[in-house]
Parts: sequence; structure tokens; C-alpha cells
Amino acid sequence: MGTAELGVWAILPHPSKNKKMRRTLRFPLILAGATLIITGCKAPQLSSGRSIDNTEMAVEEKIDVINYAVLKQQMAPTMAERTSGDFANRGLLSTAVSLGTNIVKQMIAKDRARYTGEYSFAATDLYFYDQLSTQSVFDPIGMQFKGFTLVRTFTNRDGILDTAMTAEFELDMDNPNEIINNSIFRLKLKDIQIDYSKAKMTRAQQNNINMDVEIIFTTSFVNKDGQMFDNVELGKFYLLLRNAPLDKSSADYAKYYENLKGRRLEGKSFIVPRSSGYYKNEAGEILPSFSQGAYSITTKVTETSKDKFVTKVLLDNSSKLIDMLGSQVKRLDR
Repeated sequence: MGTAELGVWAILPHPSKNKKMRRTLRFPLILAGATLIITGCKAPQLSSGRSIDNTEMAVEEKIDVINYAVLKQQMAPTMAERTSGDFANRGLLSTAVSLGTNIVKQMIAKDRARYTGEYSFAATDLYFYDQLSTQSVFDPIGMQFKGFTLVRTFTNRDGILDTAMTAEFELDMDNPNEIINNSIFRLKLKDIQIDYSKAKMTRAQQNNINMDVEIIFTTSFVNKDGQMFDNVELGKFYLLLRNAPLDKSSADYAKYYENLKGRRLEGKSFIVPRSSGYYKNEAGEILPSFSQGAYSITTKVTETSKDKFVTKVLLDNSSKLIDMLGSQVKRLDR
């Protein structure tokens, strides 16, 4: 307590030599010193803190991830069919209704850097399709991207490699026609488990954290006119978690993460465009073709511990705290 208390005395106006006044001031100063000690405690066992950690991303691929055999037949109706009374019941064309949504993403503020942990994952030199195409730049045949897994590990206090977080994301196949009709895809959360936080946590805080996951798909390609496009963003996805429990013994732990399974992530992405190139056929001819679609995935994770009153006073209201103590000094000096 001595060190913390000296720090508080150093930033306050020096008290007078009056012994009575000095005894009167001691109580608020001790409280401030105790507050500093509470927030200065080492991170509890549920935080990996400043431990050296490792992040890995594994992309899952499957040949012909789209099962074209189960897709419903689609035909563009004629004008006569559109005006006929039974058009709505014939199922000639799957119609899409546009939904106007206004999503406000409350991303984690980074002004409390001391209690915020950040890390990232990346996978590059990937191929979105398992074969070349002679059709078009967005030919979906042979699409093999199925999903990916994130794993963060760290060395714990006993020197043993421990798992802090795992998250599995998968291609959303609820509406496969959206992929082949509109050349876009969406993602779902398959599973996630968070056992240790990267963010620093004090003993005054609950064993819960907030987490923002941002997933970015990018590609580099060349079109048939020879124009090169480098590191083009195809789309973004967001998973925003609040008050995620870390304590496995908690009654809410299993229920919280079970309810997250199957959640569709916010956002969407274009499927990867194929670069224009050439191939050699069986007759030895060099003919135009489209590539397997090179792409990369980058994932940024931001964590923050849930601030309680003591922490918020010091982080958000430190200047007010000093002003308050200073005003007491002036009042007591009268």
C-alpha cells in the first residue's frame, strides 16, 4: 500500500504542517491508495495477460461444396407467365425479397488500452475452386471453400501449452442459390469456446469478456484486358459477443456458447473472382481459361474485460477523483 499511497500524495497539493489537518486527510488518501492497489493486482487465472501466445488458422476445403443435385430448377418466366394467375404457384423462379436492414455495430472502444487485448489470424495462398474454368470469372463450379478454424494458445504459468480460444466458422448453405445467382456467400458460427482472455482482468471484475471478431476476405487477380487488381477486399463479416463467460464451472458457461452455434455472422462476401489465363488442352492447343481463384483470409480479434466501478473510476474519472480530493483539501483547510 505504501507505494500506491505515496503516488497519491505526490499528485495532491502538499498538506500544511498542521498535525490535525494531516490526520484528517489520511482517510481519503488511504482509500485512493487502496483503490490503486485493487486495480494493480495481477490478472487472475482466467486471463492469459501478457503471456506469449500463438494464433493459427486452418481452412477446411471440400470438393464441390455446393451440391447442385439438390438445387431446385430455375427458369426465367415469360411475360405471359408473369401475368397469368397461376405464376405464383408454378415455382419457375426463386424470388428474393430485399430486406432493408440498419445495423449499428457497437465495436469495442480502444481507449482503455490497458484492459484491451488484440490478436489476429491470417491464411494466404488459398484457392477457392478445385479446378480451372472455361466459363466465366465467377463460375462457381468446383467451389471448395467450406470454412475455417481459429485457435489461440499460450504458455501458462506452469510452462504448459494451453488453449485460450477456439472458433469454427462454416459456409452458410441455407440458401445455396444465392451463391450461384448472386455470386455472394455468407458465414455461420459452427462453434466457439473461450477459456482465457487476452485482455487484462483485475480481481474486481467478473469473469466475463466482450469480444469483436472481424473477418476479411481479399484477393488479387487479373482480368482479360490485362488489368491487375492487388489485395482487393471481397467482403467482411462480424461476430460481436458481449459478456461471454470464461469460468467453466459457471452455470451460464455451457448455455451461453451452445446458444451461439449456428448463428449467422453479420456481413457477406463475393465469391472469389477467377483470374484470366490460359490452359493447354488434349490437342496441345493453348486456349483462354479462368484460374482457381487465389484468396486470403484475415481475422482480427479484440477483447475487453468488463469494467466494474473501481476500474471505471480510475480509467474514466481519474481527473475528477483528483479534483474531488483537492476540493476536500481546500474545504478542510478553512
